[in-house]
Amino acid sequence: MKHQWLAVLAFACLTEWSFGQGGIQFVKPVRENLRLSPNGKQIAEMLSGTRVEILERSGDWVRVQVEGWIWSKSLVDDPTMVENFSVRASHILLETREEANRILGLLNAGASFEELAKKHSIDPASGSAGGDLGHFTRGDLRPEFEKALFSLQVGGITGVIQTEAGFHIIKRTE
Repeated sequence: MKHQWLAVLAFACLTEWSFGQGGIQFVKPVRENLRLSPNGKQIAEMLSGTRVEILERSGDWVRVQVEGWIWSKSLVDDPTMVENFSVRASHILLETREEANRILGLLNAGASFEELAKKHSIDPASGSAGGDLGHFTRGDLRPEFEKALFSLQVGGITGVIQTEAGFHIIKRTE
């Protein structure tokens, strides 16, 4: 009899633990938002009855894992290929390759991109703003400029890039 009560107690404890730490649950409302974080950006919408696994609890929020299928051609390895993915760029525009190479050398030695843009860029609008050009998505820029910009990590700086406008040194800021 003692062993039976221990088994029932163990089952009750394990059941309570699994509900709080990794149990299977189902979405109750007709539609529920899936977010990146509590009160964060909405990334999907789940329908009533969607099966989720509870991974973690934090106050009124739970981190869940959803299992499902998606068309393979909808997936990409490169996050910059996602529709409407934007990056923020700055540049220093110069008239000659020689001057661009000299400025690139100063940047590689630790000089401030923003200060060099203000002092040397021939683009009056962005130069006065420390080179800031704003946000761009794919297709917004000249192909050679876009290819260089989207290949950078945040904070990265290109070599000298030539376009019809002149010679650019590009920095990805976001």
